Amino acid sequence: MVLPPSLNTTFVVAVIIPLVLGLLVGIVIKSLLKVGIAIAIIILILIAVGALSPDQVIKPLEGLFSSASPSSLESKAKEIAGYLPYSSLAFLIGLAIGFFKG
Repeated sequence: MVLPPSLNTTFVVAVIIPLVLGLLVGIVIKSLLKVGIAIAIIILILIAVGALSPDQVIKPLEGLFSSASPSSLESKAKEIAGYLPYSSLAFLIGLAIGFFKG
């Protein structure tokens, strides 16, 4: 029989902080996804109406991604990911709760 660890302050904090952090990250990801979908729908409607051409949308995006070097984007993503305890089960549970219920 496996006994749970003692419920001292250190253990509770070590579980609660990744859970809350995961919850917040899940809510932010869900919000960003909603905003991205809304922007894509607006752009598609403007293209369908004829107010925008596809080139007016694609050219700035190509310029944005060609000006940034892939290595700098990769290093920045790794730096940000280094702050998140994504290997923690409590973080993953919080992330799921934040994304689906947040």
